[in-house]
Amino acid sequence: MISKKLIICIIILSVFINIKSQILSNDTDKVIIDLSVKGKKRESVVGFLHFNELEPLEKDIVELKPKYWRFGAKLKDNPVKRKEQVNILLKYDIVPIIVLSDIYDEEHWYKEKGGWIRPSDDPRKFTTMIKSLYEDLGQKVVFDVWNEPNGKEVWGGTREEYFKTFKVAHDALRSSPNGNNALITGPSISEFNLEYIKAFLDYCSRHNLKLDILNWHDLGNQKNAIELQNNIKKAKELIKKYPNLSIKSIYIPEIVGVDEQFNPLTLFTYLYSLEKENAQGGCKACWDNPDIKGENSCWNNSLDGILSANGERRSVWWVYKYYAESLKSRLAWFTQNKELMIIPYLDDDKSSVNIILGNIGKEKNVNFNFIKNELNYKFKNKSKVNVEIFRISEKKLNMKQLPEKISNYSIKNYKQINFSMKNINSEDVYLIKLN
Repeated sequence: MISKKLIICIIILSVFINIKSQILSNDTDKVIIDLSVKGKKRESVVGFLHFNELEPLEKDIVELKPKYWRFGAKLKDNPVKRKEQVNILLKYDIVPIIVLSDIYDEEHWYKEKGGWIRPSDDPRKFTTMIKSLYEDLGQKVVFDVWNEPNGKEVWGGTREEYFKTFKVAHDALRSSPNGNNALITGPSISEFNLEYIKAFLDYCSRHNLKLDILNWHDLGNQKNAIELQNNIKKAKELIKKYPNLSIKSIYIPEIVGVDEQFNPLTLFTYLYSLEKENAQGGCKACWDNPDIKGENSCWNNSLDGILSANGERRSVWWVYKYYAESLKSRLAWFTQNKELMIIPYLDDDKSSVNIILGNIGKEKNVNFNFIKNELNYKFKNKSKVNVEIFRISEKKLNMKQLPEKISNYSIKNYKQINFSMKNINSEDVYLIKLN
């Protein structure tokens, strides 16, 4: 017999679903934010690529709370410094990801150039290097075997030769002391290619290789960032066919294309998509700066270009800043509009409700409505609620400036918090603060 409590829960749930459907019916411009449910903590998906020195970046690390850092080349010949830098990352609860191909040889990619031995032809040098790395770093890091092996620029061999090279790395790690617990990721190809990934997983399965984290790069624009959601779904379905590989998660080693590297909305769309499909995270790619000859954000300690070469904050820095603030106390929300990206959260002292907003669609207006419970409603003792709206714009935000405040007004009837935003730009990211 069904218990009384279960019947009551079913009734409450039915009423809630009915109210939600009525509120959202045909209202693609409406967003509902639920203050009746306690905010939830969220793990960051933010990652960075390469660095010269971590010490000058520690203030930014504390503020931006990255979870992953992928690197290798700059620390190729300095194992002592490499270990020191890894320990700094671990101090801040950041997962270090070592690119083995960067350590093996960052300059001579082709066998035809001479002096370079492909590990599939002769595994001894590669195996020795990996075992030494594992002895130094063990289970402190994730091992990414080869960067973009599907491209001639960084491999130059056949697909089968790369698969054999991956096996060399896998066997070197697994045969080390406690190597079964080493974390290995791959194939790190330059784009999502389901056929390639399937061939790679087939090879791993045939040779009894254990792959902890599946990955590929996604170096695109806002449209690509949205498509990433579908690609992650396809990859998850594929993973189910290979239970013997023990794949635990998906991670994207490089995100955001060269033309979008300073675009706040593109970055936000990638972070949003990674979260939506529960990928582990994504590291922002680094590139040449098209406006400054000779500047490359991989090697100027600029957090992949979110800082200038002089350490000044670009607009994309603020996307990471507000995203980091949001991790502590996320709020529930609903909308019918799939082209709106919303992250609502409470600030640290829970005195302000903040909303990060991005829009990649044609709908330019948004109406916000709040569901609230007076017992925990944050503004219950206030005579009014102040609304501030800030814009993060690639074109309009110069370095050394804070995000631009574009609106500031008060809502006097705090018991009914509803407000609208008009003319939302599909190139910018917005922060709305209610306090």
